[in-house]
Amino acid sequence: MKSKILAIAVAASTAVVGSLFSAPAHAQLTANQDVDVEINVPEVLFLRTFQTISLDISEAELGGVTAGGVGQDYNNPGLTDGTTTIDQTSPFAALSAGTITKNVAELYAVWSNNPGGATITLTAPTPGLTSAGGATATIAGIANTGTDPTTAIGLQTPYVGGADIDFDLSTATEAGTYTGGIINVSVATP
Repeated sequence: MKSKILAIAVAASTAVVGSLFSAPAHAQLTANQDVDVEINVPEVLFLRTFQTISLDISEAELGGVTAGGVGQDYNNPGLTDGTTTIDQTSPFAALSAGTITKNVAELYAVWSNNPGGATITLTAPTPGLTSAGGATATIAGIANTGTDPTTAIGLQTPYVGGADIDFDLSTATEAGTYTGGIINVSVATP
């Protein structure tokens, strides 16, 4: 019985191996197609500036006529028998000339991917500053020292700009810190 089963198994194996070699080969099928890819990048606009800028007005900017904050001079011509009055012209020429300009080299940084660039506008909506004792100063003007970018700035390297701020100190009668003034930095894309 053993040899019968073995003969059947050998015959079946030979038939299977023979059919594998005699069967026609199947061709491998492939397909290849290019697919267009597109992405939609949203427009982005980002502005960075400061919450507070603290600027120091120097004595030289006030007129520069004192040394270490203390000054003195003589009235010329001198008093002769009560016929000459004291010269009441302020020795602080910058105050009588109008405004003192302070430059802020880097006031804002802008990132934008708008292909038309951006428009940066600086204003002083609250121009008044007040000291602790009630004296006042005014932001008389503000000018952007940069030029508006006309092409896309990009999202890696910002466009950085500054401002010249003009202060009117004609009513700033006391030393100290003056607060309450606001400047606005506005950025718009076309």
